[in-house]
Amino acid sequence: MEFLFWLLVFICVYGYIGYPLVLAIITPFFSRYRHLPQSISAGPSVSILVAAYNEEDYIATKIASLLNQTYPDACFDIWILNDGSDDRTAEIVKSFKDDRVNLINLPRGGKGTALNIGIASSSNEIVVFSDADNEWTENTLMRLISPFSLSSVGVVSGQLSIRENSKHLGMGDRLYRQYEGFIRKCETKLGNAVSADGGIFAIRRALYQNLPQDVTDDFYISTGAVLGGHSLVYQESAVAYDDGVDSAGNQLRRRIRVTVRGMTSLWRRRELFNIFSYGTYSFCLFSHKLVRRFVPFFATLLFPMNLMVLGSGGFYVALFFIQVCFYCTALAGLIDGGNRLPKLFSIAGFILLSSFGLAAGIVQFLLGKRFTFWSPEDNR
Repeated sequence: MEFLFWLLVFICVYGYIGYPLVLAIITPFFSRYRHLPQSISAGPSVSILVAAYNEEDYIATKIASLLNQTYPDACFDIWILNDGSDDRTAEIVKSFKDDRVNLINLPRGGKGTALNIGIASSSNEIVVFSDADNEWTENTLMRLISPFSLSSVGVVSGQLSIRENSKHLGMGDRLYRQYEGFIRKCETKLGNAVSADGGIFAIRRALYQNLPQDVTDDFYISTGAVLGGHSLVYQESAVAYDDGVDSAGNQLRRRIRVTVRGMTSLWRRRELFNIFSYGTYSFCLFSHKLVRRFVPFFATLLFPMNLMVLGSGGFYVALFFIQVCFYCTALAGLIDGGNRLPKLFSIAGFILLSSFGLAAGIVQFLLGKRFTFWSPEDNR
């Protein structure tokens, strides 16, 4: 019984702490992409694709930030893929009198369909994908495209940063993004980040594979580089800013949807788990995307297992007390809504809610649930 208990402890710790620790220890000995180019003198041509569904509150700011890039104007264009919006999204896009801004009005077909049409409609060498509700700094595009000066690079992921004004669960979202950024930076030094951030990433057009409706677009598209023998790298300095999700209901729905689509993506890309073909990438993929997603199940088993071994010594009592304190702190943080209790309660609430969403998403995936459509308002 004690062996099973410690096996559960090991899996839970490895999923969130052990794997990043292993990366931190070994990556100083690897330097393939330790220093990525930060600028490029003769940049390749770029098409920026933005799928938009009812984005009237964000699309003007988005387009303005894209037009304000230091990247040469003649080298990039913007494609707004209006996915059946019934608000003022199309009208706002048309108000921009710039030849670089292109609007494609589509019937509601989902993000995957919109991006496939965007790829077919545009023609530039590099394709950038970005969400409608994040905002770029003026040098974001230059930093994102610069690593393509290395012929081995097939995909570049930028950094989606949560604004400092985010509170309650949004604060946990910000810390989680920073945690993910550290892991991606370490993975890049090994040769490949596991996947890109869907809010901002770029791919060589030749590596793009037609996108199914029921997968996470960032993972499915970006792993096309690995399958094509190119590298997937993380460029920390290519920043886009977004707001965190403070609503517990929206946070939970987003986590469930992302998990279901993420597991579907892993199944469709299961060949990448072949360590004999993909080496360290397979190890990183297994640790980053599979083990971590199953941690909530093992953590759920850990609590009753801890009860069963309480009589084995004071150490087990201490671990049980720590678990009880965490769950109480997290529940208090969720109930409080970030209004009165210290930040620690909100962070614990975010972890518990995200873990529950992961577990629920995996259960729904195993039961055959798939997501093809969703409204962006459900995730904010």
